Amino acid sequence: MDASVLQAFTEACSSLHNPASRAQAEAALLEFRRTASVEACVAILQQSSDEAVQFQAVLALRGVVLGRWAVVGPQARQATLQFLLHTALAQLAADPRRLLRTQVHATAASIIKRGWLDASPEERGAQLAGIHAQASQLGTAEARRAGLELLTAVVEEFSPHTASQMGLSWELHEQCRQSLEEGYLHGLLLHALDSARGAAPAAAAGSDAAGVCLAALRLLSAIFGWSFSKAGGSGVWRLLESGRPAAEAASLRPPAAWAEALLPPDGWAWLAQLAHAVCQPQAAETPLSSTVLRVVEQLCGLNGEVFGPPDVPAGRAALGLAPQASPRAVHLLGMLRLLLPWLTPAAAAVDAARWSAAHPPQSGGEERLVSACRALLAAAAVHRAAGFEATSAGLGLGPGGGGVLGLLSKLTAAVLAVSAGSAGGAEDPDSWDAQAGELLLEAWVELVADPSRGPLGTSQAAVQAAAAVFAAVIEKGLKQAAAEALEDDEEVEGGEALQAEEWVSKVAALGRASASLSLPLLAERLHGCLAALQQCLQSGGDPGVPLEQLCWLTNMCAHVLADDGDGETPLPPLPVLQACEVAAAGGPGGADPAERLSSGLLALGSHCLANAGQVAASPRLMEVVAASLARWADTYLMLEEGGSPSLRAAFGAGSAGGTQATQMLVSLVLCALTRYNGERALHDVVCSRLLTALLRRGAGRAALVEAPAWHALCGAVGRGDAGLLQLEAKVQRRLLQSLLSAASEGWQGDAGSWAGHLLESTAAQLRQLGASEAAARSALQRADGLHLVSSLLERLRGAVRGTTPATQAALFQQFTSVAPALAALFDACRTQPAAVTLILKLAGEVVEQYAAYLSPADAQALCSWALRLLQLYSANNLGQVSVSASKALAAEALVERYQDLRALIKLLTKLTQGDWQQQEQQQQGWQGLGGTAMAGGSGGTPLGGESVDVAQIVFAGLDIVVPLLSIELLKFPKLCRSYFALLAHMLEVYTERVAALPPRMFQTLLSTLRFGVGTTGDDEVTQAVFEAAAALARFHVQEAAAGRPGLGPNNAPGPDGALGSLLLAALERLVHGDAGLEAVDHAAEAVLPLALADPAVLQQAGESLLAACADGAAKASAQAAFSELVAQVGAAASLDRPSRRAFAKALSKAVVDMRGAVYVR
Repeated sequence: MDASVLQAFTEACSSLHNPASRAQAEAALLEFRRTASVEACVAILQQSSDEAVQFQAVLALRGVVLGRWAVVGPQARQATLQFLLHTALAQLAADPRRLLRTQVHATAASIIKRGWLDASPEERGAQLAGIHAQASQLGTAEARRAGLELLTAVVEEFSPHTASQMGLSWELHEQCRQSLEEGYLHGLLLHALDSARGAAPAAAAGSDAAGVCLAALRLLSAIFGWSFSKAGGSGVWRLLESGRPAAEAASLRPPAAWAEALLPPDGWAWLAQLAHAVCQPQAAETPLSSTVLRVVEQLCGLNGEVFGPPDVPAGRAALGLAPQASPRAVHLLGMLRLLLPWLTPAAAAVDAARWSAAHPPQSGGEERLVSACRALLAAAAVHRAAGFEATSAGLGLGPGGGGVLGLLSKLTAAVLAVSAGSAGGAEDPDSWDAQAGELLLEAWVELVADPSRGPLGTSQAAVQAAAAVFAAVIEKGLKQAAAEALEDDEEVEGGEALQAEEWVSKVAALGRASASLSLPLLAERLHGCLAALQQCLQSGGDPGVPLEQLCWLTNMCAHVLADDGDGETPLPPLPVLQACEVAAAGGPGGADPAERLSSGLLALGSHCLANAGQVAASPRLMEVVAASLARWADTYLMLEEGGSPSLRAAFGAGSAGGTQATQMLVSLVLCALTRYNGERALHDVVCSRLLTALLRRGAGRAALVEAPAWHALCGAVGRGDAGLLQLEAKVQRRLLQSLLSAASEGWQGDAGSWAGHLLESTAAQLRQLGASEAAARSALQRADGLHLVSSLLERLRGAVRGTTPATQAALFQQFTSVAPALAALFDACRTQPAAVTLILKLAGEVVEQYAAYLSPADAQALCSWALRLLQLYSANNLGQVSVSASKALAAEALVERYQDLRALIKLLTKLTQGDWQQQEQQQQGWQGLGGTAMAGGSGGTPLGGESVDVAQIVFAGLDIVVPLLSIELLKFPKLCRSYFALLAHMLEVYTERVAALPPRMFQTLLSTLRFGVGTTGDDEVTQAVFEAAAALARFHVQEAAAGRPGLGPNNAPGPDGALGSLLLAALERLVHGDAGLEAVDHAAEAVLPLALADPAVLQQAGESLLAACADGAAKASAQAAFSELVAQVGAAASLDRPSRRAFAKALSKAVVDMRGAVYVR
């Protein structure tokens, strides 16, 4: 090699550390990787002793071999691999430069994997065995360690979540993974176990200076982290590509054949001896101790077929055989014997962790405790509470102390006590006590939530252990809430860390599992906190602490008692009902614990109602109480069936308690809306959650409408009281939606008249505001003009959303009465983007809600009104961004245009989804909902005829929308999805009319479709754009085959034509873009008819793609793949299903081959 090349390469490596020359050095190194040969890279490795130079040379060597695989040839590849193995095992084995060794190992593993599928099974086995053989021949401990590190690199390269990119498709990666798993991974496991077991005594004694045991354990850990996927295919690789955590793809579920290796008779005694030797509480954390702990964690999560069939103890008893411990139980017993000395007694384990935290260099106690908790979590997810309880006898734990669950309960309480005592507010999530506490709570959630056996079963000891943990959580939560109440930092006010929905739900599962003991505890603490607040107020003290504690505790009570309905009517949790049954049968406590806690929550609601607007019922407390009572009411209030008898008697349908609770809660709603001005979060909770819960059941609605507070609320809305109109606009939408949903099944009286009265003032004010353009402009010029308009529009939107069959006619009549005013307001609001967007959203929701029920005349009027809005939007030049605007104003205008366009596209989409064709077939005389034709405002354009021509309206709307679209706007995912979904629908349903569009409009639509085909990466958009392109191309091909013009003048032959440009964009994206295999499947439906429409363009596209490949061998491979694709196009001219399926398979293969040939990945 020329000495000048080495000198230039060395200078570039040294310049990387200089910020002034870094960019130039990077460019030089990249250029070297692009042009260098294998020989040049090897020569640099041999001639230089500088670590940075050798490191960069290894990287370049990897790029050359993998990037030019076909050109390098098999002999050179094999020679390079042998060079790297010799370098790793002989030259660098004792080298202290770990980074360089690691890169050499990784490069060798990459070359092994890249040629894996080309080798025979014998050759593959020989490669892996050769690594061990070469290491053994060298005869040094360092060589043995290097051999194990090389095998670890191979396993990590073949594993999905640690594999590197090397120009292979995910499917080929999967084939490599499956091949190693099925044929060689078990052998690697045995080799790792043998090496680790043999080196463990020396490592325990501190005499394994070469690190053989550490390397063997790392190989074990890599194997234990393998993704054992039975599903096959490339799903796990696409899972990782989508950005989800790699750990989600991995699970220690080895096959049954591994049982002998993973379930040894001695129960991993050698690992236990090593762990207790190297994981000392007052020792420093070392790589060996960390790896040992990691292996223990992975073994605790062992699961699946390796344990054999499920245990059936009754079967052995029936055969007269003595009970025998199952492999699953024996394994758990061995793991607990290893872990419990680190965790018991709890005080000693916690003290050791505290000592380590106070002496940072010696962090062994912290590391050991946190890792042991992580191992317990892994074991809990597999074995649950029943499995843990079964090990108590084997561990020598009598029933008096609660068994092994009792020990874990004491440990959890001790850790939580440290966490609560050390946190003066929000705790540090990285501290050992926070990590250990979180892991232990997660473990308890896994222990108590057995989906097949039920929570904790009937073991009273297990229930008591869970109750003790839950009590410790409550104590910690109340202490931390008290501390946070004294914090000045508003960011932590309210205990956000502890009140996160997910965290509270997990802890609530623990409380439910021990409901017979936890519910009385919660009721007692809730009563105590409320009494403490009242006493504090009487004495004139600061109520901050009791208020914060009440907020925290109320939220927890609601989560323990009830689930979040999330749109459905929730049922009382089974553990809570079981606790009620135990109480009814004379169990601990006597009284029904759920009824007692429910009464406590309602008492707190009455307290807030009695002290509304005062410090005793702060807005935050009111919000938490409203949300909690909404959750409770959704589950227990006015039950007609289900639940416990005592709960139904106390709060069920027809009960006095249920009626009183309903009236109190609706009074709470009215109070929150009228006494807490500006509290948007509170208003949102009572309107969207509490009112919804009260209206969930028929008995609840019947009791609700009799309440004076309900009539007062409806009367205030119907009159348009100024106080309610000052509420945030979105709150008013939710309020009207909730109120009108009351007129559903079981409503007594004239629902239409009631709904009309509820909207009477809203409609009257809108008609007044939009009586003329001058009136509208005058209203908008007032200080509160925009808020008033927005509030009225949101009320109308809420009414439309809350429409029921009984109120459809009345509400549509109200809408028709304000439609002309809305058009006038729309015209006048040209400088108020928020109002424009609201009217467009309202239009879309009206179409969605009423289209299927309108008479032909009303349908025609509604469509004309919608078209009028589109014309006004276009005439007023809305949505345009001035090129002279400042950057800030342009960004704001872009967001406003995005909102407008989303509303416009939604309106057009709802128009396409309406059942208008059914309306055309209705007989004359059919009565519509409104009975009144709405005026479209001055300048309205009739559509002509009596039928509803949706396509004309939508195409007119698209003609307005598309010019406003831009690349920046199409980067908004929701807008992009909705637009291309609409475009795909129009091209599929109205293809003939699309073909007949004027050239200007057709080309505009085509440009957006071409953009979607070529650049987007969203799965939904990908499917939509290829469906649209397929519909357009199929229409042209089929029309041309029948002797008709197809797209006619809108499509010119060649790459610049409509279909040719789409074909080029599709192929460019498939080969050069980041398209997954699903995108190839979607694209096949479009590429085939596009290729049939213009075969010459397909040939030109192939030549263009092949031109990017400079190497002859790779170009020949790509040419073969492309020729096969062209042949499949000719064979699939009929476009029938079998031919399309065959073409899709050919396209997928061609894309994979061509991607590798042109080095795109």
